[in-house]
Amino acid sequence: MADGSQSVRAEASEGVLTVTLDRPTANAIDMATSHALYEAFARLESDPGLRVGIVTAAGERFSAPAGTSRPRRL
Repeated sequence: MADGSQSVRAEASEGVLTVTLDRPTANAIDMATSHALYEAFARLESDPGLRVGIVTAAGERFSAPAGTSRPRRL
């Protein structure tokens, strides 16, 4: 499993926190990525200098809803 801190980049500039998903598998959200996103949003909430959050993604797709390496049963 990839380290979420490597698959999510959070960069602050002029009151804006830009959070970028950057995973090789369609930016799928696994547990590590979910935790890294939580940390980025916690930073946005706790830092009074940040006013806006933008979520974007690297690559061709924004995000797959879950890890795509194994199918899930509903």
